[in-house]
Amino acid sequence: MLDRVTLGGVAVTVRNPLPARGGLDPESIDEARLFAPAAFRARRERAITAADYGELALRDVRLQRAAAQLQWTGSWYEAEVALDPLGRAGAEPRLLAEVDGALQRYRRMGHDLHVRSARYVPLKLALEVCALPGFERGHVLAALLERFGTRTSADGARGFFHPDQLGIGQSLYLSQIIAAALGVSGVECAKVTALQRQFAAPNREIANGVLPLAANEIALLDNDPNHPEHGQLRIAVRGGR
Repeated sequence: MLDRVTLGGVAVTVRNPLPARGGLDPESIDEARLFAPAAFRARRERAITAADYGELALRDVRLQRAAAQLQWTGSWYEAEVALDPLGRAGAEPRLLAEVDGALQRYRRMGHDLHVRSARYVPLKLALEVCALPGFERGHVLAALLERFGTRTSADGARGFFHPDQLGIGQSLYLSQIIAAALGVSGVECAKVTALQRQFAAPNREIANGVLPLAANEIALLDNDPNHPEHGQLRIAVRGGR
């Protein structure tokens, strides 16, 4: 192959006296997809789906859980990210602002972003419990109140409604409640007589065996007489002595 070019008035002939060697046929599309770089899969750098926003928010070590959903506003999508901070109920404004700023780097063009604290849903729960013979009803009641409390006991066990025990978007099942009650020493049987959102009418929660929560909601039952609006618990203990 000969090719003549002129550079600065000087004619130059370029030639290739030997055939090319070592060439390969072009890759097929399937091969290119198979062997494409995979580093982008190891660390997410863009938020496209709702799950992406939740995953990226959890890079903040102050959070234990985060959930997101894409909502159509009528003109575009808004990514609503709900935060569940570690060790407390409710995210502080500073935490919300900092997580919002971090997520802005990954936000998809055309998505609005709204970072908020998870919505805490106060509950109304009532139990009827039968104590085993020989067990003091008062002691059984005290143990049940601790079991369904919000604190960490002396042995390190968290109460059923501890802020870090129930996750965001985690529905509440009757079977969980019954199992927790039966795990208390001295309890022979237990029955749930009321389970509902505190400021709403019952919605067949007992018949269905579950109190459903939305993706941005967390169950709240402090059973604090100073804050009755934060959930109420009633336990009636029979039998025993």
